[in-house]
Amino acid sequence: MSLTAPYTNAMRIGQGFNTYTQEIRLENAVHISGRTVSVEPKGALDQSQSTVTAPPSPPLTPDTNTNAGPVGEVPTVAINGVTVTNNAVAKTNGDNPSRPPTPGLGSAIDLVTATPPNDLPFDIPSGPVPKTSQSVTYSTRAIENVSDIMDALNISTSMSIKYGTIHGNGNASFVNETKVLDSELNYVVSVIVNNDGFAEPEEMVFQDIPDVPLDRFTEVYGDSFISGFAEGGIFNAVISIKLNDKSKHKAVKQAVDVQLAVGPPTLEVGASESSSSEHSEALRDTEISISVNWVGGGEIKKPGVPWTIKSVVGVANAFPSMVARSSARTQAILSRYSSLRSFQTWKWKRLIALKNEWEDNPKNQPGGDKNKDGKERYEEPVVVLNYVPCSLYTADLFDALMNYKKLWKRIGEMLQNPSKYKIRAGPHGKKPIEKQPTNTSARTLSPLATRYMKTGIGSPMSSAGGSPCDDKAIDLSGMERAFTFAVEEGSSGWNLYENNMTNVMIPPEPVALNEARLLCREAMTLITEEASRLVDHPHLAYAEFDKKTKSTRMKRPNYAFPEVLKERLPIPIHNDILSDLSTDGAYLKTVAYSSADDTWFEPDMVGDPKSRGADLTSKFGMSAQYEDFSTLELTEAHAAQGASPIRRLALHRYRLGGFSKLFSGGSSLKLAEGAIGAIGIARVHDDPATAEDDGCTLHLGHRHRSGKDEAQNFKALELANVDITKIDVAYMPGSGFIAAVTFYDQINGQETERLRWRQWEGREPQGLVHVINEPPDRGDGTLWKFVGLAGSWVNPFGHGGHVLARVTGVWKKVAEE
Repeated sequence: MSLTAPYTNAMRIGQGFNTYTQEIRLENAVHISGRTVSVEPKGALDQSQSTVTAPPSPPLTPDTNTNAGPVGEVPTVAINGVTVTNNAVAKTNGDNPSRPPTPGLGSAIDLVTATPPNDLPFDIPSGPVPKTSQSVTYSTRAIENVSDIMDALNISTSMSIKYGTIHGNGNASFVNETKVLDSELNYVVSVIVNNDGFAEPEEMVFQDIPDVPLDRFTEVYGDSFISGFAEGGIFNAVISIKLNDKSKHKAVKQAVDVQLAVGPPTLEVGASESSSSEHSEALRDTEISISVNWVGGGEIKKPGVPWTIKSVVGVANAFPSMVARSSARTQAILSRYSSLRSFQTWKWKRLIALKNEWEDNPKNQPGGDKNKDGKERYEEPVVVLNYVPCSLYTADLFDALMNYKKLWKRIGEMLQNPSKYKIRAGPHGKKPIEKQPTNTSARTLSPLATRYMKTGIGSPMSSAGGSPCDDKAIDLSGMERAFTFAVEEGSSGWNLYENNMTNVMIPPEPVALNEARLLCREAMTLITEEASRLVDHPHLAYAEFDKKTKSTRMKRPNYAFPEVLKERLPIPIHNDILSDLSTDGAYLKTVAYSSADDTWFEPDMVGDPKSRGADLTSKFGMSAQYEDFSTLELTEAHAAQGASPIRRLALHRYRLGGFSKLFSGGSSLKLAEGAIGAIGIARVHDDPATAEDDGCTLHLGHRHRSGKDEAQNFKALELANVDITKIDVAYMPGSGFIAAVTFYDQINGQETERLRWRQWEGREPQGLVHVINEPPDRGDGTLWKFVGLAGSWVNPFGHGGHVLARVTGVWKKVAEE
C-alpha cells in the first residue's frame, strides 16, 4: 500500500493509521518529540531575508506587465510573473546554473510566452521570485476502469466500497462517477508538487497499551502511523468524454491525446493550426465533462475562464510556480511500526511471553487435552496485518460494484419505459442453458442458501444444505472463507452457476427486470460485505496452498459477474448513436405507411451503420452512395392506388464484372462478390404476363443479366401459403454489406427454412454476426403478418450495380375478425 495518504484536517502527528481503508486509528500511538521543518521560500530580490512566510489566503492577482523591451529584445513573462528580457534571463541562468534544457521539450515559460497574456487562463502575481526547491510529478493517463481513478488519486477503494461511491478524503467527492461510467473516454491529469524540506533529528517512541490482544493490534493501532506531512500542492482533473457518434472514437481519442500532452506543442505554426482545426472538428459532436480539484497554489484560474482541455493543460503547466507562492499540506507521511526500535522491543517481548505461556500449559504438552497426538506446534500470531495482496482484489470488487450501480440505473430506466426496449438476440447456434433442478448440487448454490446452515432446516435447493464453497473453504476461527452472511432464500433459478453460465436473454417485462434489479442488489450487498471482511481478514485475498489437496487456490467472487448480466439485458429498439432516424430514408419511407401500433420493424435496420466520407470511399469507391428503399411504397395503398400485397419474393446475386474487378474502387466490392445485388417482388394484383424469368414484376437494386445459367443467380419464394415469422440476417462487422438472409416459417411451433441466400459455400466464415429479425411476442396473443422489406443499397456507380447494405423485415398486425 502507499506510504502516503491524502491529508485531512483531522490528522495529527503520531496517530495510528490504516493504509487499506485510509482511516485514522489510535490517537498518540507513537510519541514524536520534534517536528518537521520545511524550507520556506526565499525572495530572489532580497537575499538577506531568512524566510518568507506564505500568506494565509490566496494572493491578489495584479495586472501582469507585458510591455515590450528595447528594440532587438524579445519580452518574456517569466512563469513567476516578473517581466524580464532575454538578456536578463541569460544573466539569471548564469548566476544560477542548472541542467541545460532538453532539445524538443517545452517548459511552463514557453507556454506563457507563446500565449497572448489576455488568453492565459491564469494570472501569476508579480513580486520576488520564490526559490523553493520542488519535486514535481506530471501525469496524464487514459482511464479504463473507475478503480484506475482511485489509484491515480491515491483514494482507498475499500472505503469507497463501504460508502458505495468514490470516497476518501474530503477532496475525493469532486469525481463525477456517473459521468465517468457513462463516458467512452476518461482521462486523469495530475500534478503533484512537493516542497523539499529537511527533518531535524527526532525521537519516535511506540506507546503500547497493556494487555491489547495481538490479533486485534491492527484494529486498534492500524498498520502504520503518521510521522509527518508533505507540503506543496496537488492538482487533479478528471476529463470524461461521451461520444454521440461512436464511429469517431479513434479520431476523438487522437485529438484528446494530443491536447493533453502536458507542455507546449513543438509543431510548426502552420502544422499546429491545421492539427488544431482537425481536433476541434473531431470534438464537435461530443459531451465533455471536466471535474477539477486542487490543494495549494491559491487562485489558479481566472474566475471568468471556463474549464476546458486547453485551460486544464495551461494551469497544469503553471501549477508548480503557483505552489511556490502558496503551498499547503497535501499528504500525510506514513511510517511502518516495524521501523521503530521501541515497537520491535515491545512486540518480541509479547511474542516470547505468549510462546512460553503456550509451552508451559499442560494441555499443550504431548498427550495433553489439546495435543493428544503430539503434532500440535505453537503458531506465532500475526501482529500487524499485511494489506498489500488486497489491492488488486479490492480494485476488482470496486469495479464490479460500479458496474452493478450502472446496471441498476439502466434497469430502472427500462422499467420506466419498457416499450422502448426489445429482447436481445441470443448467441447464434447455442441453446439456452436449462434451468437447474430443485435438487441442484451444493457446488452450484449461491450464498442465498446459507441461511439453512444456521437454522438446521433442509434447503429445497440442496440435500447437503451447505455453502456453495464448503469444499473450497478453510475453517479459520469459525469463519468460512466464502461465506458472507445469511439472507432470505431467493428463487432457485437465480444462483451463481446459472447467472454466470446462462445465455437466456431477459425480456423487457416488469417481473423479469425487477428480478434483474434484485440480482444487482444482492451482488452489491455481497461486494460491500466482502470488502468489509478484508479489513480484519486480508488473508482472504491471498492465494493459499492447501496442505490437504497439495494445490494452490485463489479466492473466487461470491457474486455473479456483472458482464454476464449486462449481455442479457434488453437493448433499445432504436440506437440514436448509430443512426439519426430523422434523416434515415429507409425508416422514413416505412413509417409513412405504418403506425407505431400496427407495424413492427427494426428502425436502425440490421447491418453496419452507414459509412461516411473517407470510410465509404475506401470501401465502395469515390462515387459510392446509399439508396434507401421500402417495399411498402410499392404494396401499400396510396393516392388512387389500392393495396397490393407481396405474393412472391426473389433474391439476386451481386456480381463484380471483369472490368470492374480490375478497377474496383473500394476494398469491400471484391469481398461482396456473391452477396445480394437485387430484390424482386410480385404483387397480388400484378399481371403474370409481365413477370420476368424470376417470376417477379418489380426489382429493387440492380439485376445482373448473364443469359447463361440465369437460374443460378437468384432464388425465389412464393408467399401465398407461407407465413414468414422470422428472418436471420448475417453480416461481417465492418464490411458494409449483408452476407446472408434466411426466411423462416412456423407451423404448429415448428420452424421451417423457406428461403436462404448465402454469399459463401461450405463452412461459415469466422466472425460473422447473426441477428434474428422477428416481431416481439407481447404475450397478448397478437398475430403478425410479413408484408415486406426495408433497408439500404450501396450504389458504387460504375463498379457493378448495387449491394444490399442494411435490411429489416416489416410485419403488420393481423386484424381481429
